[in-house]
Amino acid sequence: MKASMTMTTVSMALGSVCGSAMAGFSAPNAHSWPMEHVMVTFENGAISAHANNDSSSPIQLLRFAGESYSGAAASLDDTYYSDQYGWVPDGFISLGADEFVWIETVSSTAGLNVYEGGMRMMRENHSYDAILGTDGSDNAWMWGGTMTHNWYSAESLGAYEVTYEVFVGDALGNALSAYTSDTVTLFFNAVPSPAALSVLGLGGLVAARRRRA
Repeated sequence: MKASMTMTTVSMALGSVCGSAMAGFSAPNAHSWPMEHVMVTFENGAISAHANNDSSSPIQLLRFAGESYSGAAASLDDTYYSDQYGWVPDGFISLGADEFVWIETVSSTAGLNVYEGGMRMMRENHSYDAILGTDGSDNAWMWGGTMTHNWYSAESLGAYEVTYEVFVGDALGNALSAYTSDTVTLFFNAVPSPAALSVLGLGGLVAARRRRA
């Protein structure tokens, strides 16, 4: 009787996981909290950028197998992804006319992709355009100066990192010599999703109980 009940429970769990995947979602999951911010400061002609986490506490990229997303967000289908990092102004950033804050990829682990996001709670309004060197896009991206959570993704498990230079430039992305720039490195780790691990765990439990029976 216990074995029968266990099998029923596992079947329901598997059905729930598979059902969610089959139903799909129009927008990707903002799955990791709290938000992690890259704080950008502008003071006395100098740009500085700082992220709180380092290689010892990377952002987790998770895969939601079977889910499919609408429009350009489909670039994240069957990948390990996260939008936990967000670019945020730390205080007022006051620049002259035709001056903008740019973020440019200096180096990146092969296989790490970036797609344009926005406010986390407005995922349906994100462009999901490839940026910062992804899919042949320009290595430099003009940041609008407001909280922006871009989407980072990878197709394989493992550790990833990317280093950016943050600078003030003109409308074409040419750095302006009157200002100094800064660099910041972001760290990621693509790991199996908790749902997949829990299903595997349930499967192992059923197998063990079968052997005991």
